[in-house]
Amino acid sequence: MTALLLTALLAAPQQPPVFRAEVGVVRVEVSVTTDGQPVGGLTADDFELQDNGRPQELRLVLEEQAPIDAVLVLDMSWSVRGAKRTALRGAAAAFLDGLRPAEMAAVIGFHHEILLLQDFTSERSRLFEALERAQPFGSTALRDAVYAALRLRPPTRQRVAIVVFSDGVDNVSLLTPSEVVEAASHTDGIVYGIGVRQDGDARETFLPEAVRATGGRYFEAASERDLRRRFLDVLADIRARYVLSYSPADVSEAGWHTLTLRLKRRRGDVLARRGYWR
Repeated sequence: MTALLLTALLAAPQQPPVFRAEVGVVRVEVSVTTDGQPVGGLTADDFELQDNGRPQELRLVLEEQAPIDAVLVLDMSWSVRGAKRTALRGAAAAFLDGLRPAEMAAVIGFHHEILLLQDFTSERSRLFEALERAQPFGSTALRDAVYAALRLRPPTRQRVAIVVFSDGVDNVSLLTPSEVVEAASHTDGIVYGIGVRQDGDARETFLPEAVRATGGRYFEAASERDLRRRFLDVLADIRARYVLSYSPADVSEAGWHTLTLRLKRRRGDVLARRGYWR
């Protein structure tokens, strides 16, 4: 197992790779659901998008079928042991089984250290072996692990989904929630979160915030027996996303662009990233 040296990442002042528009074109991935189920059959006329407050003319809406590269970020702290570890390994394997042959994945495990269990590969056997190597130990450095995943880049230019599982509250990370959420909002990856329902007041609020910053979704499992379903829910959401394409008009050229997106004539919950750099 290769440790991701977080101290080296922190020493580097640059942000993770920034989500920027292509020259003259902006592409925005969109999830539209009703009661948690994907809504199909939408067209450009069903959406209204504003770029820095200026309405934009949408030329293209696709239900995205392009390949994805995925990073699995798995909690390997001491609380993920026994039946929970077995369930998590099976759920992550089911997600990997759902990837297409040309799609790649990487596996990061974390406790108080961040471990690159497997770099990007399309070889399923290597990914499954990485899941077997992950052993529960230590505390929970969730924020540091998410930041490391944002910095880990695939060799392709395909869509990137960062799928994070954690069952507890971060108690050892060096990075603050605001630092990692800010980094997430500036990247082109979509962060998905999966958690296990907790009793009492001890809840991790960071992961849902990082998910919202990228337009991803957060799923909560009722117990470890529900993990496989939640991992497959993530894969289904990835497959059902639309891609909106437009050429920015009547907006400034450089800097951060805030995006506002809504449905005009249909009802549904719309999730998309909050903006982009240009």
